[in-house]
Amino acid sequence: ALKNAATAIALININFVSEELDNFEITVIDAFGKLISYEEKQDFVGEYTKSVDLSAYPKGIYMVQIKTHDSFVTKRIVLQ
Repeated sequence: ALKNAATAIALININFVSEELDNFEITVIDAFGKLISYEEKQDFVGEYTKSVDLSAYPKGIYMVQIKTHDSFVTKRIVLQ
């Protein structure tokens, strides 16, 4: 019997541009508030890109949060 060796890759891409020097916290949490990924950037300016692999995590809803000193953005991701 042949086994299917293909594994599903569930990548989420986080991408933003900072036009001025700032500190960032980039957090990915699941629907229950469990921390999946956390990164802190100090004095960052320019384009930020990060891929987070969720293939080891169950299907469901995840939140990407980007926090600066004066703003907070939350993006909802549905992993199917």
